[in-house]
Amino acid sequence: MAETTAQLKRKRESAIGLQKKAKKQRKSDATAAKDAAEEATAVATPVTEPIKELPQSQDKSKSKAQKLQANGVREQESPKKKKHSEAQQNGVSDVTDTQASPQSVASKPGKKQRESEKKDSKDVAKPEAQDKLQVAPANKAKKSKSKSSAGWELSSPQGGWFLPTDPVFSADEKYLLLANQKALQIYSTDTSTLVGSLPTSQAAHITAYALSSVKPNQVYVADSSKMIILWDWVDGKKVGRWDIGATIRNMTVITQPGTTEDLVYCHETGDRDIINVHALRTKASQSQTEVKCVLKTNSSVLGLQVLLQGKYVILSTADTITVGKRSKVSKTAVQDFEYVWRELKFSKRVTTCNAYFRQPEVPEKGKKTAQEQRDILDLAVGDEEGAILLFEDILASFAAIESSLKGKTRTDSAEDLRPKRYHWHRDAVGAVKWSLDGNYLISGGDETVLNIWQIATGKCQHLPHLSAAIENVVVSPAGSSYALSLANNSVIVLSTTELEAKTNIVGIQTRRVDAEQLGESKSGDLRNYALIPVPLTVDPSNTQQVLFTVPSSQPRQSKEGLRPEPYLQTFDVANQRPVARQALTRNNATDPNMAPDGQRIIEPSVKLVQISYDGQWLATVDEWLLPQADTAYLDEGNAEYTEEQRLLRREVYLKIWRRDDKNGQWALETRIDAPHFLDDVCGNGRVLDLVAHPTALGFATIGEDHVVRVWRPKTRVRDGVVVRGAANRGLVTWSLHRAVELPNPNKLWLLDTTPDVLQSRFARLAFSPDGSVLAAGMSGTSSEDRGLIHLIDVSGSKIQRSMVEIDATTLCGVGIVGRYLVAITDSITVWDLVTDDLVYCAPMIAAGVKPLERMAVVHFAVNEADGTFAVSLPQFDKERKKITSKMFVYGTSSKEPLWSQSVPGVILALSARKGESEKGYIALDSLSNIRTISPTASSLVVSALEQAEEIEVQKIEVEMAEEVEEVQEDDASTAFGDLVLDSDYDKPVVTQQDLEEIFHNDGAPQAPKDVFSAVLRLFGGVAKAAA
Repeated sequence: MAETTAQLKRKRESAIGLQKKAKKQRKSDATAAKDAAEEATAVATPVTEPIKELPQSQDKSKSKAQKLQANGVREQESPKKKKHSEAQQNGVSDVTDTQASPQSVASKPGKKQRESEKKDSKDVAKPEAQDKLQVAPANKAKKSKSKSSAGWELSSPQGGWFLPTDPVFSADEKYLLLANQKALQIYSTDTSTLVGSLPTSQAAHITAYALSSVKPNQVYVADSSKMIILWDWVDGKKVGRWDIGATIRNMTVITQPGTTEDLVYCHETGDRDIINVHALRTKASQSQTEVKCVLKTNSSVLGLQVLLQGKYVILSTADTITVGKRSKVSKTAVQDFEYVWRELKFSKRVTTCNAYFRQPEVPEKGKKTAQEQRDILDLAVGDEEGAILLFEDILASFAAIESSLKGKTRTDSAEDLRPKRYHWHRDAVGAVKWSLDGNYLISGGDETVLNIWQIATGKCQHLPHLSAAIENVVVSPAGSSYALSLANNSVIVLSTTELEAKTNIVGIQTRRVDAEQLGESKSGDLRNYALIPVPLTVDPSNTQQVLFTVPSSQPRQSKEGLRPEPYLQTFDVANQRPVARQALTRNNATDPNMAPDGQRIIEPSVKLVQISYDGQWLATVDEWLLPQADTAYLDEGNAEYTEEQRLLRREVYLKIWRRDDKNGQWALETRIDAPHFLDDVCGNGRVLDLVAHPTALGFATIGEDHVVRVWRPKTRVRDGVVVRGAANRGLVTWSLHRAVELPNPNKLWLLDTTPDVLQSRFARLAFSPDGSVLAAGMSGTSSEDRGLIHLIDVSGSKIQRSMVEIDATTLCGVGIVGRYLVAITDSITVWDLVTDDLVYCAPMIAAGVKPLERMAVVHFAVNEADGTFAVSLPQFDKERKKITSKMFVYGTSSKEPLWSQSVPGVILALSARKGESEKGYIALDSLSNIRTISPTASSLVVSALEQAEEIEVQKIEVEMAEEVEEVQEDDASTAFGDLVLDSDYDKPVVTQQDLEEIFHNDGAPQAPKDVFSAVLRLFGGVAKAAA
């Protein structure tokens, strides 16, 4: 027995040693395979022409006669039809990933086989190594440097707002070109789908773009790196690239008179605003690249329009319209482009303008008089008060003024020219354009109404109830369509005859944070109203879909501050496109949006959004606060009392929605009014946080009343019968299940009326992975009131522990990862709930953010699938003109981050990927970009190897345990056999007569115990001799 035990001990020690050796060998093999794959992978790089510097001296080019073209309408051939596959990004072919399949693990041998192996040898057989995993990576995208980038990676941004420029139609009107900051995108007007994308460099963003007037399949794109790139947008290839040396804000392209080459008019910014004319030439061109400066001004140029192949240039600023006319029309060389400028001054702020060249009528005799040969230029200008001023034949008006001045210099006033006035818009005019025939004006603004003005009669036709304010209007080259850019990051194309939408292109419509919104208040605090979190969640039933709240409209000209967010938008991360949008509160899409006093009606705003663990239920919290202008009847001379009464009249609703798969929408199932009512002041308290139960149907909320409430569903029953609705489905009502009041409630801080200061308290909730524990944290207000994090037993509705060891004064987030409690305050604290001990505490530095400000701008998320958590911190410079965000991914064992990287903009939402085995996170920034943070392929290989090691260790341990049991069984059998052989007793012989004597006993009754004892003695005693 002792020898067998010693033998098993040696076997186990040998197996453990071999297992460690195999583990090291696999890790080295995986590293070698990865290095070999990286060395063997070749990435195709498109070949482009070298950068062409603009010459200091320019040569004059020869001029040829060419027919004049008016109003920016080019006579050109349609591009050749290309297959859909030709419009791929960069024209780089895909590389197929290959992976070798490992061999299957041998089946475990049976007991007899192991017994024969033990007899043959006493040593444990060395386990065979698994085959190496060989992964061939696909094309490597350019990535910014990040810490520990080998384990995690940040995807390229998806979405983003379209630039505030006019959409561009292709020559055949089959495609529409739109640009965001990172790429020029080509959409099909028939299907509204993205068919191609031309990305810019990672460090730059697009500022302007324009189609070539000679080759309609080419487009000029200017970016912030002071470059102009010429793309073939059909083939997705770069044709040329030039270093301009300045940032371009506006761009338009014409055909150089007498040639078949392009001239690019650029509005360039710097110390002064400059209008340059560029002749950009490639190596294939016979002429050279030239540049000519035609205007320098101290005013900020807002718009640029060029007519008649550069004969007229119209510029708009905030209060002037400048018209330039070429002085040397007969000369076509670039260096001969010189202009005489005439400025028109306006008393109101100019918001938009558009010029139209009117073709003179041909007389019947065929001869034109001098009066008939002159150019006729009409100008339409929209101002901030909603009026459209029409200047007919403005060149004649300029000539009349010049003749009356007789050489004197004077700035003309718009009112002196007595323009026609069209006034329907209540607010500033967003856009105005001439129709192709010059008989109509098309305008739009904040009223979400498209207006079509008939010039001859002055009558206006309306197309109401668009989804958002109109910011840009473009007439198609054939005049058959209108393209409208709306203030909710969408573009629609309408037919000019029926005014019906035939194209609808939608981007991510979340809150856009502009630079002017990131200033400081009078008290020196950060204006955080634009940086408050955007409610965002991931659908567990469809892990590629992200849901977030969006406002109805965000006009760039309006500076109203934070707008309510009554809509829910669903975005598909895999396909990179929005899939749904619906209203969660009452809205003004079809209702009047103006009150009788002229004030805009404010919509409710959704503050919190969560989805149940099965993806079938959606919980939202929306609020509506009475505008201050409507509380005048409450004013008794005490501003604080008036504000207190206004806050007490807040409307708060908790709504539970059920998924309607048939209609692809969420159907409202239950509405709970005032879920956290303040009894002592008779007011509706705000809901501070909302979380979903991870394993059962239910939601938990925490409010200003310091009470944690758990909501659960109930099936409606009437007289013992289930009440059923549509599709014979039982109706469900959500109601309060449990309520836990946190200690030391203090409701005095609920009525803080300082607008520029953050709310004095924040609350956070987090469920444990199994849903048995609920962590509820409430921030503090001072060094004396540090706040607390409480651990609540969900089943018993009791507070089991209050974490006094964690300073929660600036509580930004709380979560539970496995057995660990994670608290984000002014530091990152990880606490082991099993051993009740601190694991680590890491510092958290947010540059330029004060301690109380960070509670609203620091974001936190937990992913149970990979046992990590993510944190995002905003980083401000000293003047708060530039803002970035630093993102981290941490584990629970070490205070060193697993990954960190800076991204532009402010992170407004951060959520973990949901679903079974979904690892990583999803982030939404202030530029309406969605990024995913996910483990890299190398980390997944290492994780797979570690899992294989654990499985093999468990397998060997099971085999060792079985061998021990078998040896023990064999030893016990041998000992029992020896004991039987050495015994003096023979096998007992029991006859039928013996049993009859015990059971019958002459008919006398016997106790069961006596019968059992007699039988036991019969079989265990000395056998009698057989008769």
